[in-house]
Amino acid sequence: MSLALLTPLALGLLALLVGPLLVHLVRQRPNNQHAFGAMLLLRRLERKLRRRRKLQDLLLLLLRLLAVLLVVLAAAGPELRWPGEPEELGQAGAVVIILDDSLSMDQEIDWALTDGAIDNQRRTLFTEARSSAIELVKGLPDGVLVGAVTIGGSAEGLVSTLTADHGTVSAALVEVRQSQGRTDLSGGLRLARRMLAGKGGEVIVLNDEAGPVAVPAAREEIALLTAQGGALRPRPLSIARPANVSVLSAVYGNGPEGGSVTIELMNFGESVVEVSCTVRLPDGAEITTFVEIDAAATAEATVTVPRVADGGVGIVEIDDGSVAVDDAFAFHLPRIGASRVLVVDGDPGLTPTDSEVYFLERALAPWGTASAARGGVLPDVTSSAGITTLDPEEHRVVFLSNLDDPAAIAGRVVDFVRRGGGLVISMGDNVTVDRYNAAFADLLPAPLRRPRALANYGEPGIPTALPDTGTELFRPFSRGGLSAFSRARWQRIFTLEPYNETDTVSTLMSLEGGVPLLVERKVGRGRVLLMTGTFDLGWGNLPLQAVYMPLIQRLVGYLGGETGGGGERLSGVVGDPVVIPVPDTSIDLDIIGPAGPVAAHVSSSGVSFTPDRIGAYSVQTPGAPPLAWVAVNVDPVESDVRRGPSLIETAADVAPERFLHRKALSPGLILAALGLALLQAVLAVRRRKAEAEDVQ
Repeated sequence: MSLALLTPLALGLLALLVGPLLVHLVRQRPNNQHAFGAMLLLRRLERKLRRRRKLQDLLLLLLRLLAVLLVVLAAAGPELRWPGEPEELGQAGAVVIILDDSLSMDQEIDWALTDGAIDNQRRTLFTEARSSAIELVKGLPDGVLVGAVTIGGSAEGLVSTLTADHGTVSAALVEVRQSQGRTDLSGGLRLARRMLAGKGGEVIVLNDEAGPVAVPAAREEIALLTAQGGALRPRPLSIARPANVSVLSAVYGNGPEGGSVTIELMNFGESVVEVSCTVRLPDGAEITTFVEIDAAATAEATVTVPRVADGGVGIVEIDDGSVAVDDAFAFHLPRIGASRVLVVDGDPGLTPTDSEVYFLERALAPWGTASAARGGVLPDVTSSAGITTLDPEEHRVVFLSNLDDPAAIAGRVVDFVRRGGGLVISMGDNVTVDRYNAAFADLLPAPLRRPRALANYGEPGIPTALPDTGTELFRPFSRGGLSAFSRARWQRIFTLEPYNETDTVSTLMSLEGGVPLLVERKVGRGRVLLMTGTFDLGWGNLPLQAVYMPLIQRLVGYLGGETGGGGERLSGVVGDPVVIPVPDTSIDLDIIGPAGPVAAHVSSSGVSFTPDRIGAYSVQTPGAPPLAWVAVNVDPVESDVRRGPSLIETAADVAPERFLHRKALSPGLILAALGLALLQAVLAVRRRKAEAEDVQ
């Protein structure tokens, strides 16, 4: 409620206040008076009388001044203004209910079992608003058209059009659940206007009016609703002392003992609070600390991460006892510890594309080495002379591609495998059977024979047989992508001496017809995989197939390398679309979120999806580590549960002719001035009588 003046210039009449002052000044007696004789006794009497009427004279002056002031104010046309709603509910014949199911509505009222309500649950502003919405629909007169809209995340109509079937709308409201999205009040009013189809009607808004953004953002829609004759009826819900603590950020940084995660928290409440803060790493490890935060302030906490930890998306969880849906925060965590793969290139070529490992390197780090350096696989490409850089504490997997003479490095490689390392040996034109059989006798699953031509030049070659998804290496391909192996064809291949399948030697992949293509041998604590073909285009078309990258990534993971932290790293907000560019959209792609598979749209530019909750989302292809990680969180503005601008006051500011009530004060001021004038006249008459009696 506020006071306004219709004619502010009339306040210039305040100069009339000088009149009563002059009247009182004229009545003052001279200061230079000389008493003589009997007048001394009269002087004493006069002082006594002056003391008796001093308060009365002052009161009379104040009454005269106040009377003039009231007349001047009345001339200025003051009026009281306050925001309010128009006519009675249901009189317009059409009602749209806007139910706020955004994150801030999760403010808890108290723990209780609902009495005869939807189900047993916490009592929150949302559950109260939903119950009120249902009662409003049930209480509408028969024949009144009704619709319902939710505004958590993005506005959504619960019914397509207005309907006289109140039971249908009530049932739809019953099914609404708390969301983690921001408040789309503007979108909700837009949908309500469309439901009313440009005609008059009533829009009832059940929300908490929390935060500084949602209500001001809806000013334009309020104006449009008013222009089409709609009546806005806010029904705000709030608690006496809003309180909430949320995580604003969590960032991993390198440092001693493997690094640390720095967490920033915000207390939106009015009291100092202490909350528990737990950091859950991708491998399931948990680290807990406690943080004290002043009222309406931020605080930081730091937790140390172990020296070895899997990469991916970590989660920070707090327990503030208030808003529950924003008590988690997702953050990116790179692989910490050994994660490099050593790639020995036996045929570098004159240009990068001529290199033996050109395709292999890109399959290991599909997003480039800059992205891989932040987590996941980072291939170290070197020649055979660079095998001295092999560090078992840093490298977990080694690829040897088309080496001409492995004798010089054999001892170091054999020791690496026996200590638990993983080794992949691929063939090529540089490979000599005698040199390999001699140098790698302790590693090869069977002695090599000379290479065998499978097709003439220009012929498609022999296809690859579908691998057994019952084996550990190919088990992930059971979800999809297995058929792509048959499109990999071979023109040339190395053959092996006959061997028996044992606990230490097994055939993992072969050509159609049974010729071994990928054979495993366990040596000490490590494993060796022998690829009888090549990883480039020299002897087959495997690198051109969609299954190539998943296979390479799977080989690394199978041999003990870390691939889970690799891939593109993106961030998202609940309710906002996330677009992820992928190198090849022809392969099978899945989005996996905290609750399982998520609906996604694949286009030529990539894959997109809209997350509905906080957590880790990954873009996956069968049999391979995630192509991308997305850390999804809520809009931090939505966690601010403090009361924001009032919706009805905003509506009154936008459309005062509809939402601003007025009451003129001039008539009351005139009556009050007349009353004061009469009162001062009575007091003046009584004073004269009293003075006359004193003189007598």
